[in-house]
Amino acid sequence: MDVVALIAFLAVVRHRHYGHAAAELGVSISAVTKRVQRLEVELGVPLIERDSGGVIGLTAAGRRFVQVAPRVLEAAQAARLAALAEPTERLAVAIPAGVEAVAPLMPAALATLELSLSHAYPGVGVALVPTVFDRLTADLLDGVVDAVLSFGASEAEGVTSTRLGELRRVGLVPTGHPYTYRRSVPVAEFARQRLLYSPDLPRSYMDPFVLADVRPREGAALVALTASRTSDVAGQLLAGHGITVIPAALSAALPPALKRVELEGVPPCWYYLHHRTADLRPELLAMIALFADFTETITRAAQPRRH
Repeated sequence: MDVVALIAFLAVVRHRHYGHAAAELGVSISAVTKRVQRLEVELGVPLIERDSGGVIGLTAAGRRFVQVAPRVLEAAQAARLAALAEPTERLAVAIPAGVEAVAPLMPAALATLELSLSHAYPGVGVALVPTVFDRLTADLLDGVVDAVLSFGASEAEGVTSTRLGELRRVGLVPTGHPYTYRRSVPVAEFARQRLLYSPDLPRSYMDPFVLADVRPREGAALVALTASRTSDVAGQLLAGHGITVIPAALSAALPPALKRVELEGVPPCWYYLHHRTADLRPELLAMIALFADFTETITRAAQPRRH
């Protein structure tokens, strides 16, 4: 959209007069008139009803457009700043290593988050740092990263956990498994199968993926493995050692040998962002508030398409 023309239109609306708008912008009345006309041509509708000396009022289209025009201008200006200015500070957010499958979904969501953050804190960006599970909390407490995105609240002292968007869970099975031929499976049935899990990871991380909220963990048929990366889990699946549950967002780009299975009746659970309790930097707290939209974006992007 023609930002110069949009600025002229908003000035005319504020002053209800071309001459006063021209004085504010430091240009001629003719220049303001041409800019508004240019905007009307771009939109394909008249916006302003005129008389010989000024403005009578807005057309119906103009009244609708003026409701959104300030936000359009703000977004355009923010986009320009984002394009011109490399962030001078980046908040480091650790994510579990091995989430390469979700990588195609993250750049757009991260760009939107950074753009929103830059409105209040120009020059502040966000960097995602893949980190092995057993270092997530340690790196946070050591100050290596500013926050950690994971599943479940942290039990570590000195760490505050903020609940974000819903963590949608789906089943993951190797091609050829009986569930391959079913569109969905009742979650209680899935929970009775041999499920892969890592005994080295905190229960708060693993419980959502062994369906501990569906039946007692102690009654589950769990198959232990060392799984600090998604590729480790995939290898165990393909070897036929068990099946597993993963975030829906991780199923966006599965290899052909693995199949996503919808779980019927799975209870809701949530992403969490963790930060050091003593770290109260305003830009960090603002980023945390924006991360709910980030998690919802990557989850929506992984929804199966309906044909």
